[in-house]
This record gives sequence, C-alpha cells and structure tokens, in this order.
Amino acid sequence: MPLLTDDVKEQVIPMLADLEQEVELKVLTGGDVVIPGQDATGYQDETLELLHELAELNDKIHVTEAALADDAEAQEAGITRAPTTLFRRKGETRTNLRFTGLPSGYEFTTLLETIRMLGGPSEEREDKVGPLDEPLTLQTFVTPTCPYCPQAVLTIFDLAMSNESIIAEGVEANEYPVLSRTFKISSVPDTIIGESNDARLLGAQPKKQFVEAIQAATQVPA
Repeated sequence: MPLLTDDVKEQVIPMLADLEQEVELKVLTGGDVVIPGQDATGYQDETLELLHELAELNDKIHVTEAALADDAEAQEAGITRAPTTLFRRKGETRTNLRFTGLPSGYEFTTLLETIRMLGGPSEEREDKVGPLDEPLTLQTFVTPTCPYCPQAVLTIFDLAMSNESIIAEGVEANEYPVLSRTFKISSVPDTIIGESNDARLLGAQPKKQFVEAIQAATQVPA
C-alpha cells in the first residue's frame, strides 16, 4: 500500500512545482544485526518507499541508496546509523545535511521544506555563526507528533547550508532509543550542540538563539 495518499500527493505536487535545481536524497542503509548497546536499524524500507513515492511526483528529485558498511563517503563522514538520508543538490558532495530515521508525521514537512530549500535558486547565504576551529555537530531530536520540531530542524539545516563546518542532523528520537537515552532526551525538539550533554537548546527557538548557543558552546566571537 502506498504511503502517500492521493490527497497528500495533490497537496505536495504544487509545493514542489517551482524547483529549479536537481535534488539528491541519498539513503544510507544498514543490516539486521543488532550490536549490544547500540540501536537497531530503523525504518529504512519505509523511508526508501516514502522517498521514492515523493520522487515520482517531480523529476528533479532523485533518490539513491548505499549500504552504510560499504560506502566510503559515509565512513569518511562518520555516519553510523541507518537509515540516514543525506540532502544535497545533485552533483554536490556535501554530507552535512542529514536526517536519521523515517521523516513521517510532522517531519514530512521537514522533508518537503528541505527539498524546496535545496531546489530553489542558488544564492549566497550569510554565515551567522562564523568560522569554527573544527566541525561541529548539531543533532535535533524530534518525534513525528511534534508540530514544533520541523522548525528546529530546518533552522539547523539553514545554518549548515551557509557553514560547511556545521553538521546538521535531525534524529527521530523514538526510532533510536539508545541514542536518545545517551543524550537524556525527555522532550522535543532538543538540539545537542557538540558530542556531549554539555550544551543543548530546547524548543523551536529563533535562529538568533541557535547562533548564540553555538557561539557560547564553541567560544566563537559573537
């Protein structure tokens, strides 16, 4: 049974009608082996089906698939969970816009708006954060039933579009309970700044709040 109903397709087609650039959605998939202490592979079949159905609605959307264990790009980027979807314009090699898990429910909005952002006209974006000494990961934990979560994910995606040192990742919290417990996720959206619990930003805050939290955590001059 298709995941997208005819009613949803009728709403989505005009939303994507003005895409100017080709968009690639690269899905990194995993196996069935569960390693103790780590999360199992998430809903990758459903993710692939959803993205393929979406790509059928617009010929500027392209879906590719690669096995996480065999993909050199994923290994170089340090991606370890599946499914992880990389968002980029076709021909780009960026790996810093990611969504881990199935983008369903309210996160379907995140999926559509990210495609619209990438498929829009090329424009020079102002880097609000400033130069970083090393790559910085922003993980925004979300759930499909949270109406505020898309705004938080789209904000970190926007920051990553203008600063390639920022790795922006939306994470479906319910799909990865071990990771969620590691970061003590109790409500969403919750954005972890860096690799520990030391810096985080709760809620769908304005972009200015994200920038200030990043600068405080990394000691980048405001």
